[in-house]
Amino acid sequence: MDSPMEGTTFLFMWLGFLVLMICVIAAFFLWAVRSGQFSDQDRARYLPLTSGIPPAEGSGPGSRQQ
Repeated sequence: MDSPMEGTTFLFMWLGFLVLMICVIAAFFLWAVRSGQFSDQDRARYLPLTSGIPPAEGSGPGSRQQ
């Protein structure tokens, strides 16, 4: 008896999985383009440089903690 991992069965399973994954990736890409995920690339390049946490009052280099 042939195992499922031999011959054409494995080939068709692999091709089916490949087609399914390509369709899923294409759907996510189309969703991203339509929802504007790639629209503001100039802002996105500076996002890693900002921490998003505002500095606390009196925590600057010239302030003293009492």
